[in-house]
Amino acid sequence: MSNADDDQNLNPALNERTNALLMLNKEERKVIKELLIMTIYSESVRGYIEKRLGEEYVRVAEKLLETMGGI
Repeated sequence: MSNADDDQNLNPALNERTNALLMLNKEERKVIKELLIMTIYSESVRGYIEKRLGEEYVRVAEKLLETMGGI
């Protein structure tokens, strides 16, 4: 494993390519929150996420939405 891989594993909040933190303004957070709500409550979207990324990513979306005050 290279140093870049080590750095990425230490801080998963960093962008994969640039290692920049993702900062969202109020409007961007509002859109992300609404998209997460749609993801959580739509069986077809949940299924798509599970198929595309894996079941654990639905839990990631749920946890993120909870952190944003949406659940």
